[in-house]
Amino acid sequence: MQCIECGAGFERLDNDHLLRCCGLTLHEYALRHALPLDLLVAPDRLNVREPPAALPRPELLPGEQARSVLWGLNFAGLVHRHEEYCEIPGDVRRLDLLLWDLRQLGDYAFRFCQEYRFDTSSNRVVADNCLRARTDVAPRAAQLQLSLTPPPDFRRALAVCVAHVGELHAGYLFLPVAVHRYAEDIRAWLRHHENIELVVLESADSVGGAVLRSHTRTDTERLFACLDSCLRPMPGVQARFHENTPQVTVVKEVVFDSAHFITDHPAKCSNLHGGRYKLQVKVAGRIDPCTGCVIDYGYLKRVVNRRVVEAFDHHTLNYVAAELAWRSSTEMLCVYIWERLIEYLPGMVELQLYETEQSWCHYRGPDLGVFQQQGGSVLLHHFTGMDAGDDELRQQLVTVTDKALSVVA
Repeated sequence: MQCIECGAGFERLDNDHLLRCCGLTLHEYALRHALPLDLLVAPDRLNVREPPAALPRPELLPGEQARSVLWGLNFAGLVHRHEEYCEIPGDVRRLDLLLWDLRQLGDYAFRFCQEYRFDTSSNRVVADNCLRARTDVAPRAAQLQLSLTPPPDFRRALAVCVAHVGELHAGYLFLPVAVHRYAEDIRAWLRHHENIELVVLESADSVGGAVLRSHTRTDTERLFACLDSCLRPMPGVQARFHENTPQVTVVKEVVFDSAHFITDHPAKCSNLHGGRYKLQVKVAGRIDPCTGCVIDYGYLKRVVNRRVVEAFDHHTLNYVAAELAWRSSTEMLCVYIWERLIEYLPGMVELQLYETEQSWCHYRGPDLGVFQQQGGSVLLHHFTGMDAGDDELRQQLVTVTDKALSVVA
C-alpha cells in the first residue's frame, strides 16, 4: 500500500507512519483522500481494544486544571463509565479539541485511542476516537460534592462544557447538560457571580438531563465575555462560535390529524370536520464549522413533536387551547404554533401550514427578542384576556336579567 502523502510503500498504513509523515491519523487521512476505511484497515485490526489492565495508573492527587476539565466534561455528559474503564469520545472534526483534553487530563493518565470496527447497520468500517483511562479515575457527581478537596474551578469547568456541547442559534447559546442538577448549579452560579440569566428548556434528549438557553442575546454576549480567557486556548472554539460561515435555511416537515370547527362561519366550516395537516418549520442560521449543520434535525423534530404534534394529533383543535377555541383557522394556528416554538427555535424564520393540498398559510412571526419584549399576540387572547365585568354595555344585560327575574317572581 502506497502512502499518498509521501509516496512510500507499506504493507499497511497506520497512525505511527502517518503522524510522522503528515500529522494526520488514519481516520483523517481517509477523509482527506475520500477513501473508505474498509480499504485501509486490515481485518485483524477490527474490534481490537487495549486491555484495561494495560492502562497506566493516574496520579494520586490530580491538579486543579485536570480536575476542572474533567468536571466540565462531566457536565457535558462526555465521561462514559464502563465496568473496567472510562472513555471520553470525540468526533474526528474536533480531534484537536480531544487532544487538548488529553493534555489537560494528564494527571488522570488518559490515553488517546483510535479503534476500528465493522458497523453492521451501515455495512462499513468506522473509526471511534476517544480518550480512555482506568474506571476509578473519574469521580462521580456525588464524589465531587462530598470530597474534602475544594471543588475545581467552576468557570473553567463551565467553559469546557460550552466548548464541547454548546451550540449557538440566532445569538442564543444552547447548552445540553447530563444531569438536571448540573443545570441548576450552572444557572445559580452565573446568576450569583456574573448576573447572567439562563433558562431551562423542556427538550432534553436524555433521561434526567436538561437543556439550558441564554435568556437574551445580551446574556449570551456576557457569558462569552465571562468565559473568554478559558475558551480562547481551546482549539477550534473561536472559529466554531464566531467564524463567518454560510447562512442557510433548513426545513422540517411533520403531519398531524386533527378535527376542528370554525365558530360563526357562514358555510360548512362551522360543522365539525377533520383532516390531515402538514406543517413545515423553517430555521435559518450559519453553518456550524464543526458539525456542518445549522441545527440538529433530531432536536428540531423532537421540539416540534413535543410542542405541536403531541398537542394537536387526534384532538379537536378548538379544545386544545383557549387561544384556538373561537377560531382554529390555519392563520390562527400558525400564530399559536409560532409562540409554542420560538423559545426553543430562535432561528425560526417561517412556518408553512397546509390544511389541504390546495389551501395553506405562510407565517413569519416575531423573533425571540421581540417576542420577549412584546409578549404573545393579542390576536390569540381576546377571550382569555377580556375583562368585561365593568363594561357599561354588559351591565345593561344584567339590568335586563334582573327585570325578567322580578316579573317571574
